[in-house]
This record gives sequence, C-alpha cells and structure tokens, in this order.
Amino acid sequence: MKHTLNALAFAAFAAGASAQNAPAPVAATNTDLAVRGSLSWNGANVFRGVERSNSTGLVQSAITIEYNIPGFTGVSTYVNFFNADGVERSYTLGAKSDSQYGVLDVGIQRLTAPTVRTLASNGFTQIRSNDEIYFGTSLSTVAFKPSAYIYYSNDLKQYTLELAGSKTFTGANVGLAGFDIVSKVYAGYTHAGASSYDVKNAYEYVGASVDLVRAVGQGAVLGAGVNYAYNSDGRVQTGSSATWLRVFANFKF
Repeated sequence: MKHTLNALAFAAFAAGASAQNAPAPVAATNTDLAVRGSLSWNGANVFRGVERSNSTGLVQSAITIEYNIPGFTGVSTYVNFFNADGVERSYTLGAKSDSQYGVLDVGIQRLTAPTVRTLASNGFTQIRSNDEIYFGTSLSTVAFKPSAYIYYSNDLKQYTLELAGSKTFTGANVGLAGFDIVSKVYAGYTHAGASSYDVKNAYEYVGASVDLVRAVGQGAVLGAGVNYAYNSDGRVQTGSSATWLRVFANFKF
C-alpha cells in the first residue's frame, strides 16, 4: 500500500517534495487569502528515504489555504490537505512568520492510512492515524536557501530531523529558454522508541532531485524531474536506495 505525506508540505517540498515531507516555507502572499494546489505523478512511493512499495504510478494531490493575519505583517495561518492515491492522507494546521530573512513555521499534521504496517512485516511502521507536531525555519538570504525541520509523533514515540536546501538555475544559460532548473537536496535522521505500535528503530537518509519547470499563464507551473533517495536502515523489504521520475503541476489562485 502506498504511503507518502504532506510536506512540508503544502509547500515547497510538498509540491516538490519531495518532500516530501512536510509543510515547507513559502513566501508571504500579497492578499489576505491565498489558495495553492498541486498535482503530481511519482514513479515510486518514497517517504523519508524509504521506498514503501514496489508499485509505480503514485498520484498525489494537495491544496493549501493560507490567510494573512491583519495587523501582523508577514504572519499567516494555513491549512493543508494532502492525498496519495485516494486512500492515504494528511491534514495540516500551521502558522508561520515570513520576513526578509526567512520563515519560521510551526504546526501539527495528522497522517492517516487504511492499514497498519510493521517493521517486521513491511520494513517500516505505519498506523491508521498518526499525529505529528513540527517546527521549522528557512533562510532566504543565504545561498541554497537552507531549511531545517523537526517533527515529533507521540503516537510512535518518534522524532525526525530534516535539513534541506535548493537552488534555481535559469534554463536560458544552457539553451533552455523559458525554463528553469530547480535542484534540491535533503538529509534526515529519524528515531522511534518502542511504542504500543512497534519496536525501536532509527536510521539516516539523504535525497536529491532535479526538476525542469516552466511557468504557464498566471500562477501555474509545470515540471518534470528525476529523484534519488538513500537510507541506512538496510531492511530487505524496503531496500537502501531508489531512483524515480516525477511530473507535476502547481497552481496558485
């Protein structure tokens, strides 16, 4: 069964995501209310460095509604809904502060799945309903726009730390006028203590992606790219590395 998350979300990594993981920082909107959406097809089901299924053709969709709080410049709240293949979902409620230096982001997300998966049987832990709180920050004035997020699940007694960075190159410099090349890298560490759902487990993971993107009309972006992920868990069921293709469309209303 396929499982992937939100990511940050809504967000830079959610839409790209690779994010793949969690809500990710985005610039403050010019209006009080903004709506963003994304739709993507992924050739593999990878979550926090682990390939969760041998099946291909994972379809993901997400929508984010963000509201700028009147009287507080750069401060906003947002809700995000993420769906993977129509059965696995995440619901996120967060708040962030956006300044000329970067973003502070905090929130809670609930990940749901139709079945329970265990380390012994599947090589990863997945439960029907898993609540995570998260806190993150990103720096917009530093090269590669670094970000750091930490997540904690009281259900699984699990914490995850993920560091990431990205850089955009103008396609015209390599003969691709009208396109941009977006590169992303990330590295994380996740550790789960013994809970009522599973045994202890910990591993590191790294990943990278390169996307070719093109702006279309007002507020829409189309893209395609290649992704890579590696984990140190070394479990037979999930393998240690994965490479897959992805196509996506992001919208802003």
